[in-house]
Amino acid sequence: MSIWTEMGFQESPYATRPVPASAEGEALFVGREVVAKRLANRLTSSDRHPTIEGENGVGKTSLVSVVGYRLRREYEEGETGQAIIPLDEAFQLTPKETAASLERRVLLAVANAMIEHHGVLKRGGHNVPDVSNVKRWLNSPLLTGGGGGGSALGFGANATRTVAANTGAGFNEEGLKSTITGWLSQCFPTSQSGAFVCVLDNLELLETSKDARALLESMRDGMLSMRGLKWVLCGARGIVRTSASSPRLEGRLAEPLELDPIADDEITQVIARRLDYYQINDSAVAPVGPESFKLLYDILNKNLRNALKYSEDFAFWLDDEGHIGKREDDFGALFEEWVKREAAKSAEQTDLSGTRAWEVFGSLVSYGGSCSPGDYFEFGFQTPQAMTPHIKTLEDANLVQSSTSDEDRRRKTITLTPRGWFVRYARSGFVLPE
Repeated sequence: MSIWTEMGFQESPYATRPVPASAEGEALFVGREVVAKRLANRLTSSDRHPTIEGENGVGKTSLVSVVGYRLRREYEEGETGQAIIPLDEAFQLTPKETAASLERRVLLAVANAMIEHHGVLKRGGHNVPDVSNVKRWLNSPLLTGGGGGGSALGFGANATRTVAANTGAGFNEEGLKSTITGWLSQCFPTSQSGAFVCVLDNLELLETSKDARALLESMRDGMLSMRGLKWVLCGARGIVRTSASSPRLEGRLAEPLELDPIADDEITQVIARRLDYYQINDSAVAPVGPESFKLLYDILNKNLRNALKYSEDFAFWLDDEGHIGKREDDFGALFEEWVKREAAKSAEQTDLSGTRAWEVFGSLVSYGGSCSPGDYFEFGFQTPQAMTPHIKTLEDANLVQSSTSDEDRRRKTITLTPRGWFVRYARSGFVLPE
């Protein structure tokens, strides 16, 4: 039996994964209605691809999931003839991946989406390929073609059919692309017909805006121009804005939607909604209730993902220490003790004596927890290079993290870690700023 069942829940109400594109995600969605409407408008009413920018853990992927689910449901329920259907997976990149390898992954995901949503697309009047032929094509080295003026893989009527070996390098790349782009063009002949929504998440994994810009530019005339695909690009620390500023990408990408942390007056509702959704019965006892969760959220600089992670850590600590079965009021007192102990332990294990790093740390906190290399003067340094050793000291102590800086020194590439925020809480005497 899991500890969550013992506490009266189906599963962890503090899971850090993005909410799914489903009724579950809709039920857990709190505090984002204004930006959700803006994203929906951009997906349904523009040929440009929406972009979203916000700090790591703020909820960008969850926002896209819920908006995509709502638009798909509107189509399925006949409220609109525009089929906006999100793909099941979000795509992420590393510096080693190329536009070509991403394109192959996307096209195969589209082929599977054609199978999954074939029925609803057909009922809505969209021209979709025959599912049996798509399945055969995906799972066999044989390509079914048509004769007599028909089209391949189920589009249109064919007088005759042929089967050819699907093993040539040309088909592996160009054949794959031409086949699936053909499906997309016929299924979604105009932007108002709809599109499959592809999410390119965590662009900051590419480390520099130069890398991200090069990747996006290489996608410009391929995936970013492909009929029937609508992209949503997500990233943190300014990478979307700086990457999308390339002249080659003008007209392809929309200005970023800025996603701020969930407001203070709504954050307790986030966890209350989760506790209510996952509880098995009315006797469920939450290890971290709404008020305790808000305290943790504030300590961690309003990072939702980190607050959920540490809430789950506390639940496991309760089980390790044999506290499961106590009243919810007891959990609240234990939680405050646990948070202070974790913060104090992090501070005690951090020795930066004799360096200027603590001064830089304090300035970074007053800056809101993030800065760019170009902010060196505000930190009391004459050059970025003079500030670098102190940032490295803080990095080594796991108080900050930084990504590789490049020609754009405005990007917020230096940020406090969760451990850094715990240390800040301890050093303040366990007092939060007003």
